[in-house]
Amino acid sequence: MPDEIDRDQEFNEQRLDEMIEQSRFKPGVTPSLFQCCVCGKPIPEKRRQTLPGVTTCTQCKEKLERRRR
Repeated sequence: MPDEIDRDQEFNEQRLDEMIEQSRFKPGVTPSLFQCCVCGKPIPEKRRQTLPGVTTCTQCKEKLERRRR
């Protein structure tokens, strides 16, 4: 009869297998754009490095967030 430690170990192994499987199919990070997709102005390098996958400049992002409120 399995004891508590065996059950915990089996649970942890199952969870680890699930996490590994999920990470295999996770899409890669989209590279940041050099120009804003809304206004076309250049996106500053610091913003591009800080936020991988960024597509808008700060001003356009602020406008979009205000509209959503």
